[in-house]
Amino acid sequence: MTSSSNQDAGQDAGKQDAGEEASQSAGNQRPRDWRRRRRSDRPAPSAEGQTASTQVRSGDGDEVLSQPLINFFDPAFDQVVIYSGPLIFAGIIALVTGIVVAAFISSMRLYGFIDMGIGLALLGGVGAVLFSNVLTAFVSRTGRYGANTLLLIGAFTGIVVVANVVSFENHSRMDVTATNQFSLGNRTKDVLSNLSEDVRATAFYKDAEDTDSPDLAQRRNRVLNTLEEFDSRTSKFTYRVVDPDLKPEIVSKYFGARPTGFVTEIVVVEGMDSERFDVLRPTDASYTRLEQDLVTSTLVATGSEKKLIYFLAGHGERDVNSGTSDGYAAVRSGLESDNYRVQTLNWGTTDIDLEVPLDAALLVIADPTSSLPEAHELALDRYLEGVQSDGTLRREHGRMIFLAEPDSPISFRNFFADWGLQIYTGYIRDVGSSVPGLPQTLSLQNFNPEAPLDITLPKGERLQSVFMPGATAIGLLQDSLRTGMPLAATTANSYLINDPDRTEPITSGADADQPGPFIPVVLVRSIGQVGSETPTSQREPSEISDIIVFGDSDFLSNNSYNQGGGSDLFLNSANFLVGDFSLVSIRPKVFAFREFNLDANEYDFVRFSSWLFLPGIMGLMAAFVWWVRR
Repeated sequence: MTSSSNQDAGQDAGKQDAGEEASQSAGNQRPRDWRRRRRSDRPAPSAEGQTASTQVRSGDGDEVLSQPLINFFDPAFDQVVIYSGPLIFAGIIALVTGIVVAAFISSMRLYGFIDMGIGLALLGGVGAVLFSNVLTAFVSRTGRYGANTLLLIGAFTGIVVVANVVSFENHSRMDVTATNQFSLGNRTKDVLSNLSEDVRATAFYKDAEDTDSPDLAQRRNRVLNTLEEFDSRTSKFTYRVVDPDLKPEIVSKYFGARPTGFVTEIVVVEGMDSERFDVLRPTDASYTRLEQDLVTSTLVATGSEKKLIYFLAGHGERDVNSGTSDGYAAVRSGLESDNYRVQTLNWGTTDIDLEVPLDAALLVIADPTSSLPEAHELALDRYLEGVQSDGTLRREHGRMIFLAEPDSPISFRNFFADWGLQIYTGYIRDVGSSVPGLPQTLSLQNFNPEAPLDITLPKGERLQSVFMPGATAIGLLQDSLRTGMPLAATTANSYLINDPDRTEPITSGADADQPGPFIPVVLVRSIGQVGSETPTSQREPSEISDIIVFGDSDFLSNNSYNQGGGSDLFLNSANFLVGDFSLVSIRPKVFAFREFNLDANEYDFVRFSSWLFLPGIMGLMAAFVWWVRR
């Protein structure tokens, strides 16, 4: 038998074991996930020291129990729960601002991505801490409705985006004008559909609000509309509009150091792969043949076609295929490097039925030594007059470069005299500007500041001195049929000496040499020969001839080609003359002015019907809906 004291002790021990089991079962029933515990069940921060002391139990063989590692982050999670609202708001603001910066400010795109990352981190952190609340929000009835609404909005937005992308890639344009004012020619469509590389056109224009001249604004709109038509036809053709004052680095890419003030109303077409570019030269000032000019520049920039330059042969001219010291092989190489094709046009002395080919962008006559037959002269006259042998107009007007010498044949002198140009017989002795040790070699330095910049200042850099051995002077007849412009001139201390063996000029007496200054290079634009009848109407561009005459030919020979700026002067002159030559012929669009004329009654009908018709229809529809749903 046991005593009462032992029974009491046993009862106390049983009560203690029962209490421990009850407390242990209560602890087992508490949710293991700290996020599911009520705030009242969480241990207070002040009890941390006490809970640490209760980890060790008394008695032999008891285990030491530790809390999960996640419990150490409970205070931080509690702060996230407390400030969840501001954190979510900050995350949304960071995400939205990051998207805006990354999408619209390319220079700060990295900071936009960082901002987006911060926003996603804030939203993701709050969502992870409050995962049960987020899950409940989606699982509940309100959450399901909200998710369904978001899903429908996303689906609608996706359908709209896909429809826009498909329509953008497969759009079509329709020209409803009576004269097809906004339609491109078939030749243009063929060129654009067969582009071998990407092409970009750069139009140098100021903004529309900065354009003061109405005519310039009209031409600007015509250029941009035509470029837009080209761009809409193929994905390989793009264009951009550049203000030369705001982006001088783009100007320097194409025009070097040329001042931006001289780069206005210019279109440059560039092949993006080959990096070739062509500066568009409009056929006329009103841009009526802009489509044709753009197609030509596109063909040149892509290398699909090249403008053809002919060198006349058969009269003792310089040979462009000769590599000797007096040959012109270097000239041929220079023209070919400028993306031209060079061929020889050989006319025999007995040939009668002659004509300059229609594809001739330029005809060069370099130092002929024999006479010019009459049949050849007639063919050259027709070429400069812009007509064919059957009397029909040529597609392009004649362009010619003549390289003269003091002893050029009299037949060639007479030919150019008919076009208002006089070629002298002596050579220029410039005492003030000649090569030291070579008194007969002219050092040409005075270039006309009013001459076309494409000749004297193509890249914004002044030409070097041009050395012309034994150059002669060129005289110009000014009349109503032609306009002339000297490209360069000698100094006032120069003389025209007829004796090639004499180097010292005679300044006084009856045998005095003619004093200067003289013109060794001249540009002439003519609409007819001397003595022709003055036209009463505006001449077609194909009827205006361009001629550049040099008083020397030796400065382009192989042994002198790379000395000074002679080669640049010749190549610039050729580029200037050939610039507006078209490789294709596209009929210009005819603008038809179509006016909508209304009398007073018709005008009132159109006005009041536009005011009342659509609102009346909407009102009737609203009344019908009310009647059905009343």
